[in-house]
Amino acid sequence: MYKMKNNFLFLLILLPYVLLSNTIDSTKSVDSTKNRKWEIGFSFSPDYSYRTLKSDADNQSLKEMRDTLEIPKFGFTTGINVVYHFNDRIVLETGLLFSDKGEKTKKTSFENVPSSQLPIYYTYKYHYLYLDIPLKVDYYLLTGKLKLFVTAGVSGNIFINQKTTLLQGHDNGDIQKNTTTFNPGFNRFNLAMIAGLGINYKLSSRMNLKVEPVYRRSLTSIANTPIKSYLYSTGLNMGISFKL
Repeated sequence: MYKMKNNFLFLLILLPYVLLSNTIDSTKSVDSTKNRKWEIGFSFSPDYSYRTLKSDADNQSLKEMRDTLEIPKFGFTTGINVVYHFNDRIVLETGLLFSDKGEKTKKTSFENVPSSQLPIYYTYKYHYLYLDIPLKVDYYLLTGKLKLFVTAGVSGNIFINQKTTLLQGHDNGDIQKNTTTFNPGFNRFNLAMIAGLGINYKLSSRMNLKVEPVYRRSLTSIANTPIKSYLYSTGLNMGISFKL
Protein backbone atom coordinates (compact mmCIF):
# COMPACT_ATOMS: atom_id res chain seq x y z
CA MET A 1 0.00 0.00 0.00
CA TYR A 2 2.84 2.37 0.88
CA LYS A 3 4.43 1.68 -2.51
CA MET A 4 1.17 2.43 -4.34
CA LYS A 5 0.84 5.74 -2.46
CA ASN A 6 4.37 6.69 -3.45
CA ASN A 7 3.69 5.86 -7.08
CA PHE A 8 0.49 7.86 -7.04
CA LEU A 9 2.26 10.82 -5.41
CA PHE A 10 5.01 10.59 -8.03
CA LEU A 11 2.42 10.72 -10.85
CA LEU A 12 0.74 13.78 -9.31
CA ILE A 13 4.09 15.55 -9.14
CA LEU A 14 4.99 14.51 -12.69
CA LEU A 15 1.61 15.41 -14.28
CA PRO A 16 2.07 19.23 -14.30
CA TYR A 17 5.43 18.88 -16.02
CA VAL A 18 3.93 16.61 -18.70
CA LEU A 19 1.07 19.04 -19.32
CA LEU A 20 3.45 22.00 -19.43
CA SER A 21 5.71 20.19 -21.88
CA ASN A 22 2.78 19.39 -24.19
CA THR A 23 1.59 23.00 -24.03
CA ILE A 24 5.02 24.31 -24.98
CA ASP A 25 5.32 21.85 -27.90
CA SER A 26 1.82 22.79 -29.11
CA THR A 27 2.66 26.51 -28.90
CA LYS A 28 5.85 25.97 -30.87
CA SER A 29 3.90 24.11 -33.56
CA VAL A 30 1.31 26.89 -33.83
CA ASP A 31 3.97 29.58 -33.84
CA SER A 32 5.98 27.80 -36.55
CA THR A 33 2.89 27.71 -38.77
CA LYS A 34 1.96 31.29 -37.93
CA ASN A 35 5.46 32.54 -38.71
CA ARG A 36 5.59 31.01 -42.18
CA LYS A 37 6.02 34.02 -44.46
CA TRP A 38 5.85 32.39 -47.92
CA GLU A 39 2.80 31.09 -49.76
CA ILE A 40 2.32 29.58 -53.20
CA GLY A 41 -1.02 29.06 -54.89
CA PHE A 42 -3.19 28.85 -57.98
CA SER A 43 -5.78 31.39 -59.12
CA PHE A 44 -8.41 31.80 -61.83
CA SER A 45 -10.30 34.95 -62.80
CA PRO A 46 -13.17 35.16 -65.31
CA ASP A 47 -12.78 38.62 -66.88
CA TYR A 48 -15.03 41.06 -68.71
CA SER A 49 -12.56 42.78 -71.04
CA TYR A 50 -12.52 45.65 -73.53
CA ARG A 51 -10.26 48.48 -74.71
CA THR A 52 -9.94 52.25 -75.08
CA LEU A 53 -8.82 53.66 -78.43
CA LYS A 54 -6.86 56.86 -79.07
CA SER A 55 -6.01 58.24 -82.49
CA ASP A 56 -4.77 61.31 -84.33
CA ALA A 57 -7.05 63.43 -86.53
CA ASP A 58 -6.28 61.41 -89.67
CA ASN A 59 -7.60 58.19 -88.13
CA GLN A 60 -10.47 59.57 -86.06
CA SER A 61 -13.16 58.22 -88.39
CA LEU A 62 -11.71 54.68 -88.21
CA LYS A 63 -11.59 54.89 -84.43
CA GLU A 64 -15.23 56.00 -84.29
CA MET A 65 -16.26 53.15 -86.61
CA ARG A 66 -14.52 50.60 -84.36
CA ASP A 67 -16.16 52.10 -81.27
CA THR A 68 -19.52 51.67 -82.99
CA LEU A 69 -18.96 48.07 -84.11
CA GLU A 70 -16.97 46.58 -81.20
CA ILE A 71 -18.16 45.58 -77.71
CA PRO A 72 -16.61 43.87 -74.64
CA LYS A 73 -16.01 40.12 -74.50
CA PHE A 74 -15.37 37.56 -71.78
CA GLY A 75 -11.81 36.39 -71.17
CA PHE A 76 -9.83 34.99 -68.26
CA THR A 77 -6.61 35.20 -66.25
CA THR A 78 -5.09 32.14 -64.57
CA GLY A 79 -1.77 30.91 -63.19
CA ILE A 80 0.57 30.55 -60.23
CA ASN A 81 0.90 33.11 -57.43
CA VAL A 82 3.72 33.63 -54.92
CA VAL A 83 3.08 35.59 -51.71
CA TYR A 84 5.41 37.01 -49.05
CA HIS A 85 4.10 38.28 -45.68
CA PHE A 86 6.05 41.22 -44.25
CA ASN A 87 3.71 41.23 -41.26
CA ASP A 88 0.03 40.65 -40.41
CA ARG A 89 -1.11 43.57 -42.57
CA ILE A 90 1.33 44.05 -45.45
CA VAL A 91 1.77 41.33 -48.09
CA LEU A 92 3.75 41.35 -51.36
CA GLU A 93 2.33 39.27 -54.21
CA THR A 94 3.71 38.25 -57.62
CA GLY A 95 3.30 35.30 -59.98
CA LEU A 96 3.18 34.03 -63.53
CA LEU A 97 -0.24 34.25 -65.21
CA PHE A 98 -1.73 33.47 -68.63
CA SER A 99 -4.46 35.84 -69.82
CA ASP A 100 -6.94 36.10 -72.68
CA LYS A 101 -7.96 39.73 -73.20
CA GLY A 102 -9.66 41.57 -76.07
CA GLU A 103 -12.99 42.52 -77.59
CA LYS A 104 -15.54 41.31 -80.13
CA THR A 105 -17.81 42.80 -82.79
CA LYS A 106 -21.55 43.11 -82.56
CA LYS A 107 -23.60 40.39 -84.25
CA THR A 108 -24.22 41.39 -87.87
CA SER A 109 -27.19 39.76 -89.61
CA PHE A 110 -27.71 39.05 -93.29
CA GLU A 111 -31.08 39.86 -94.81
CA ASN A 112 -32.92 37.76 -97.43
CA VAL A 113 -30.45 34.87 -97.36
CA PRO A 114 -31.30 32.79 -100.48
CA SER A 115 -30.03 29.42 -99.20
CA SER A 116 -30.21 27.61 -95.85
CA GLN A 117 -26.56 26.64 -96.34
CA LEU A 118 -25.46 30.29 -96.07
CA PRO A 119 -24.93 32.01 -92.69
CA ILE A 120 -27.59 34.38 -91.41
CA TYR A 121 -25.23 36.31 -89.10
CA TYR A 122 -21.56 36.66 -88.17
CA THR A 123 -19.39 38.09 -85.42
CA TYR A 124 -15.64 38.40 -84.75
CA LYS A 125 -13.87 37.71 -81.46
CA TYR A 126 -10.37 39.13 -80.92
CA HIS A 127 -8.20 37.23 -78.43
CA TYR A 128 -5.01 38.93 -77.18
CA LEU A 129 -2.95 36.30 -75.35
CA TYR A 130 -0.42 37.44 -72.75
CA LEU A 131 1.94 36.18 -70.09
CA ASP A 132 1.40 38.51 -67.10
CA ILE A 133 3.89 39.11 -64.29
CA PRO A 134 2.09 41.10 -61.55
CA LEU A 135 3.71 42.85 -58.61
CA LYS A 136 1.27 44.19 -56.05
CA VAL A 137 0.87 44.98 -52.38
CA ASP A 138 -2.06 43.73 -50.29
CA TYR A 139 -2.98 45.72 -47.19
CA TYR A 140 -5.17 43.86 -44.70
CA LEU A 141 -7.87 45.89 -42.97
CA LEU A 142 -9.05 42.87 -40.94
CA THR A 143 -6.63 40.17 -39.73
CA GLY A 144 -8.82 37.47 -38.17
CA LYS A 145 -9.81 34.13 -39.67
CA LEU A 146 -11.79 36.08 -42.29
CA LYS A 147 -9.51 38.83 -43.59
CA LEU A 148 -10.43 41.90 -45.62
CA PHE A 149 -7.79 43.58 -47.78
CA VAL A 150 -7.22 46.18 -50.48
CA THR A 151 -4.63 45.64 -53.21
CA ALA A 152 -2.79 47.75 -55.80
CA GLY A 153 0.17 47.29 -58.11
CA VAL A 154 1.41 46.91 -61.66
CA SER A 155 1.73 44.09 -64.16
CA GLY A 156 4.28 43.56 -66.90
CA ASN A 157 2.49 41.83 -69.79
CA ILE A 158 4.41 39.87 -72.43
CA PHE A 159 2.57 39.46 -75.75
CA ILE A 160 2.27 35.85 -76.96
CA ASN A 161 -0.19 35.84 -79.82
CA GLN A 162 -3.34 37.37 -81.26
CA LYS A 163 -6.15 35.18 -82.59
CA THR A 164 -9.26 36.24 -84.47
CA THR A 165 -12.25 33.90 -84.40
CA LEU A 166 -15.02 34.29 -86.97
CA LEU A 167 -18.36 32.84 -85.85
CA GLN A 168 -21.04 32.32 -88.50
CA GLY A 169 -24.55 31.26 -87.46
CA HIS A 170 -27.04 29.36 -89.61
CA ASP A 171 -30.81 29.24 -89.43
CA ASN A 172 -30.72 25.60 -88.21
CA GLY A 173 -28.73 26.65 -85.12
CA ASP A 174 -25.32 25.47 -86.32
CA ILE A 175 -22.36 27.79 -85.71
CA GLN A 176 -19.32 27.64 -87.97
CA LYS A 177 -16.03 28.69 -86.37
CA ASN A 178 -12.84 29.76 -88.14
CA THR A 179 -9.73 31.00 -86.26
CA THR A 180 -6.79 32.87 -87.79
CA THR A 181 -3.62 34.44 -86.40
CA PHE A 182 -2.70 38.02 -87.25
CA ASN A 183 0.01 39.86 -85.30
CA PRO A 184 1.29 42.99 -87.07
CA GLY A 185 2.13 46.02 -84.96
CA PHE A 186 1.67 44.46 -81.51
CA ASN A 187 4.17 45.55 -78.86
CA ARG A 188 6.03 42.67 -77.25
CA PHE A 189 5.61 44.25 -73.80
CA ASN A 190 3.14 46.56 -72.12
CA LEU A 191 2.50 47.77 -68.60
CA ALA A 192 -0.80 47.70 -66.71
CA MET A 193 -2.12 48.85 -63.34
CA ILE A 194 -4.03 46.59 -60.93
CA ALA A 195 -6.46 47.53 -58.15
CA GLY A 196 -8.88 45.48 -56.11
CA LEU A 197 -10.65 44.63 -52.85
CA GLY A 198 -11.00 41.11 -51.49
CA ILE A 199 -11.37 38.63 -48.67
CA ASN A 200 -8.98 35.91 -47.49
CA TYR A 201 -10.47 33.01 -45.52
CA LYS A 202 -8.31 30.63 -43.47
CA LEU A 203 -9.34 27.07 -44.38
CA SER A 204 -6.66 25.47 -42.19
CA SER A 205 -3.36 26.36 -40.52
CA ARG A 206 -1.61 26.18 -43.91
CA MET A 207 -4.36 26.75 -46.50
CA ASN A 208 -6.13 30.00 -47.49
CA LEU A 209 -8.98 30.80 -49.86
CA LYS A 210 -8.97 34.19 -51.59
CA VAL A 211 -11.81 35.92 -53.47
CA GLU A 212 -10.89 39.25 -55.02
CA PRO A 213 -12.82 41.55 -57.39
CA VAL A 214 -10.05 43.14 -59.47
CA TYR A 215 -9.64 45.87 -62.09
CA ARG A 216 -6.80 45.91 -64.64
CA ARG A 217 -5.96 48.66 -67.15
CA SER A 218 -3.13 49.18 -69.65
CA LEU A 219 -0.78 52.08 -68.96
CA THR A 220 0.92 51.67 -72.35
CA SER A 221 -0.57 50.87 -75.76
CA ILE A 222 -0.65 47.22 -76.84
CA ALA A 223 0.13 48.11 -80.47
CA ASN A 224 2.52 50.40 -82.30
CA THR A 225 -0.09 51.59 -84.82
CA PRO A 226 -1.74 54.96 -85.67
CA ILE A 227 -4.67 53.96 -83.43
CA LYS A 228 -3.43 53.25 -79.89
CA SER A 229 -5.26 50.55 -77.93
CA TYR A 230 -5.37 50.33 -74.11
CA LEU A 231 -6.90 47.16 -72.66
CA TYR A 232 -8.93 47.06 -69.47
CA SER A 233 -10.93 44.40 -67.64
CA THR A 234 -12.88 43.65 -64.49
CA GLY A 235 -12.75 40.18 -63.00
CA LEU A 236 -13.35 38.01 -59.95
CA ASN A 237 -10.01 36.52 -58.95
CA MET A 238 -10.39 33.27 -56.96
CA GLY A 239 -7.50 31.25 -55.58
CA ILE A 240 -6.14 28.71 -53.13
CA SER A 241 -2.72 29.21 -51.49
CA PHE A 242 -0.55 27.08 -49.21
CA LYS A 243 1.98 28.23 -46.62
CA LEU A 244 5.48 26.87 -47.23
